[in-house]
Amino acid sequence: MTVEWRIDAVEQGVEPVTHLLAFDEGVAYDREDLVAEAVKYLETLPGVTGVEHVEREFVEIAARDLKTSQLTEALERWWEAAEREKRPWMVAVDRAAGILAELTAAHGYRRDGGWQVTRVLDAELSHAISLDHAFGRRPGEHSLTVTGFVRLALPRAQAFTVVRWTGALEDGTEPADLAETITGRVLPSLDPLSTVEVILERWRDGRSILEGGRRPYTVPEGWLYAQVLISRGLLAEAGQVYQLEFEGCQPRQRQHLLEQAAKHGVPRPVTAANPHLSIAEEATLAAWQANTVSMVDQLCDLTGLRLDGSSRSVDELWAWLRDSPDRLQATFADATPALGKSYYGVLTGSDIASGRLPFEPWYRVTVELVTAYLGHVVMERAPGTRWGIGGDGELAMAWRGGTGLLWRVCTIVHEAFGAPAGDFRPRRLSGLADDMVRWVNDGTYSPWMVLLEQP
Repeated sequence: MTVEWRIDAVEQGVEPVTHLLAFDEGVAYDREDLVAEAVKYLETLPGVTGVEHVEREFVEIAARDLKTSQLTEALERWWEAAEREKRPWMVAVDRAAGILAELTAAHGYRRDGGWQVTRVLDAELSHAISLDHAFGRRPGEHSLTVTGFVRLALPRAQAFTVVRWTGALEDGTEPADLAETITGRVLPSLDPLSTVEVILERWRDGRSILEGGRRPYTVPEGWLYAQVLISRGLLAEAGQVYQLEFEGCQPRQRQHLLEQAAKHGVPRPVTAANPHLSIAEEATLAAWQANTVSMVDQLCDLTGLRLDGSSRSVDELWAWLRDSPDRLQATFADATPALGKSYYGVLTGSDIASGRLPFEPWYRVTVELVTAYLGHVVMERAPGTRWGIGGDGELAMAWRGGTGLLWRVCTIVHEAFGAPAGDFRPRRLSGLADDMVRWVNDGTYSPWMVLLEQP
């Protein structure tokens, strides 16, 4: 038996399965080739009547006349021999590592003995460049990833990736643009980060240490920035960073941030009355709650509909939206949405970023008005329901249970615009209202739900 895998008897398995071969997750990923070959080898063993690779790490074996020890011993002998074989992709990565070592030697890097080179700049900072191999989606496909990162000697060593590149790796041949990537991207990204002070100045200037130096720096950098300041005893400055991180992170993450600030003696970030909300979020939520009635009135004036809270009125609003995108764009051409992107939650973030969801101001204002009315419908049918903020920052509703609403409306409103008769679902919006009533009544809160104190 090895640390890479093990075979166990299946006492009450599905016929005819008698044994389960389980690979270590890392081995199954890093040595996908060996795993596939092991399956083929098992198929050739006398006494094995069936082999099925059911998941990346698991193989089911049918071998009723063989003991677990027999299968294990046979596979161990094969595995040890197969592991010693140098595959073409290994030769290619070795060649790439040689190129990496040669190109970086003049910059002070030394090969670590594997597929990585490192240079130590001082007691606090070192740079490293590593090569990583991965299998492709189809047999015979391989890729090589070059990663350049900095390693900071804090109380606990921290590594941060600065630049990463991936190219196709043919058997026995490194990527043609490997050398250009190392000299043209990786080294130029790492070389300027020569001291911790230089890195701190980047962050103090609001710039990332990632390739390209984007503004602002990323959230993971903010956490690392604060740790560097704490390690140097700059607690007041660390407090300023924690404040920015508090305001930029999600409500579910804030308790941990507050605990870390207290643990390290950093000034506590300023919060709203509810410590999971920023002051700006608390004000925005309060304004939203205060203005939803006037927003429903605005929607009535715009549509000419009698929005009385009935399911019929919701269906009429949905039908009106179908023929009104041009009017909405003209009406709200210069309007300013009440809610920022964070209130749409992380679930819609990728769709918004990719352009799969509209996010122009006129569309956001439309979504806000529809959300305000749908919230009114839910509150009429489930008295006691209140507006709140979910764990990912999304505008939500809660009573016995709680869930987000704004992002749900955002993802469906555009479906009504110009929809052909055959594709138009007339109860799409009222169906969402029914679901919301059920969800706020189901007695199960989402893991996080932040509500304002009752007035």
